[in-house]
Amino acid sequence: MDAYSARPTPAILHDGSAWRRLRKEDVTALTEAATRKAFYRDGLTDEQIAENRRVVEISASCCEAAARNAHQRFSAAFVGETFAGYMIATRHGPDDLELDWLMIAPAFHGSGVAGALMAAGLDWLGADRPVWLNVIAYNQRAIHFYRKFGFEIDPEAKASRLVPNLIMRRPPDGS
Repeated sequence: MDAYSARPTPAILHDGSAWRRLRKEDVTALTEAATRKAFYRDGLTDEQIAENRRVVEISASCCEAAARNAHQRFSAAFVGETFAGYMIATRHGPDDLELDWLMIAPAFHGSGVAGALMAAGLDWLGADRPVWLNVIAYNQRAIHFYRKFGFEIDPEAKASRLVPNLIMRRPPDGS
């Protein structure tokens, strides 16, 4: 058996089942760890650093709200008893489908957790539907990961955020 096939398959729980297994502090701590590497770089302004901190501060309330919202899906991944990551997908409208949050604990990068959460989100949004997402412009690891799922940078779309973001889109057929 090679190392890839020996990786444990994460358990993915959704909405209330996922939220009941967590504490707000769990989500905040995971988001802090996940954003520390991906959202920061040299040269950020004080305002950009504050915006990154805001993401951490609102993460638990966003997850809790998504778990209760019929237009959102909150999914959490667990490897054994360990909280490994989460995803929020949002149906803003019939043709406005967003992969809104995807946060993975750094210890689980490359473990298949992100792929399992991505698949759960895309399945819920509709595997054959167009989907969009925001990504930190300098987060090359995330951009590369999203491309594996058929997302490409939309050069026409503008994301008005303090921290530079790109919008990536996945076409209706998922390719």
